[in-house]
Amino acid sequence: MAVVGAGLAGLSAAWELQRLGLRVSLLERDRRAGGRARSARVQGFIVEPLSPLLPTRAGALAAWIAELELSEALLPLRPVVTAQAHGDRVVEIDPRGLLDLARVPGVLPYQALRMLRLPRLLRRYGSQLALEHPERGADLDDRSIADFGRLYFGRSVVERILGPFVGAATLAEEAEASRVLLLRHWARYFGVRPGLPRAPLSELCDAVAERVPLLAGAEVQELRPRADGIDVTYTREGRQRSIAAAAVVLALPAPEAAALAGPLLARGERDVLETVRYAPAVSLAVAVVRPPSQHPREIRVPHREGSPLECVLQEPGLPGGRVPDGYGSVTLRATAAFGAQALQLPDDAVEKEMLDAFERLEPHARGRVEFARVMRLRHGWPRFDVGHYRALARLASIEGSRLAEGGRLVVAGDYRMDPSFEGALAAGRRAARTLVEGIAQLPR
Repeated sequence: MAVVGAGLAGLSAAWELQRLGLRVSLLERDRRAGGRARSARVQGFIVEPLSPLLPTRAGALAAWIAELELSEALLPLRPVVTAQAHGDRVVEIDPRGLLDLARVPGVLPYQALRMLRLPRLLRRYGSQLALEHPERGADLDDRSIADFGRLYFGRSVVERILGPFVGAATLAEEAEASRVLLLRHWARYFGVRPGLPRAPLSELCDAVAERVPLLAGAEVQELRPRADGIDVTYTREGRQRSIAAAAVVLALPAPEAAALAGPLLARGERDVLETVRYAPAVSLAVAVVRPPSQHPREIRVPHREGSPLECVLQEPGLPGGRVPDGYGSVTLRATAAFGAQALQLPDDAVEKEMLDAFERLEPHARGRVEFARVMRLRHGWPRFDVGHYRALARLASIEGSRLAEGGRLVVAGDYRMDPSFEGALAAGRRAARTLVEGIAQLPR
């Protein structure tokens, strides 16, 4: 078996295939595994392009950390306080129950009370919101978060509760994101305090990469079908080589997967993959000379504020931690709209715009800056806009038919599951199982 791409989806697919007793080759064009979960250490500070926050409620990622015996390094998660920007103020909200939402600044109390309808809606739609089967939400994929929220709860709830709740985690824009994304995230994360791993997720990626056969620096050039499998041609250290694989998991961003897989996919599959959109992730990591807060804190910034910031993560240092003791870090994450512009701007322009926005929330913030670093990802989180879940249902149906006819390739990635690290992990595992089950049913 071959897995192409060693981000979290590819790592989890390779791990699952190996757990099932199969020989695996994991190919990664970069020098290290991890993809978008990779981080860097700059002057003792961990900087990460995507938010490292995880739910403190035990999930698949926490279980994998335990399985890899990394609990001592990464767990327990440091609880993070939730706050929200309102004008020039920052107000801690940290809602644990629906009635707490009435205290969110800018929300009309009578509209907040309408949120009591939400548990009933979640019970009604529960079977369509399973994490590992997002395509089951296809029948609900007909309204945006904004349309759904205004209909059931009111405009202030959309702008001050629903939009910031989903946007801070996924870079979603409430006017375009599917209500299925909201319902799935609300069912899993509302009332669960987010947490910060004690060390970067790079340590998890490195631990997996040490336990599966990883070919780093291997750029796959071509996938060519043969009667009993797929030939994988790649270049490594200036030489062209190939692997004769029984089957392949292609764990790349959707457009790259469509381009590389070519004739191995049905036309309908390529159509879906080619139209997957991504929100660019642009962040500014700032090291500060004094801890910005006593506890880790995430500040959500509603789009109504007109800020280029989606959210802000403030982290005080700890001995031996992600941030040096006595110092602090502030990570400013841009909205998808500003991120699209910032991909073309020089670093100093991005830094100025984002620090200006932050100073409106915390005056004199510049005076504490030790250094700042701009991070850009063109493919940040996949966009789960209206229609995406229906496209996933088509993709799963066509893929199932192709595998039944002898196909030996499955595509994997968070775009098939959920825009989160948990989603990437689940997508890789599901792809591995789907491939093994498909091959087992082929005539011998």
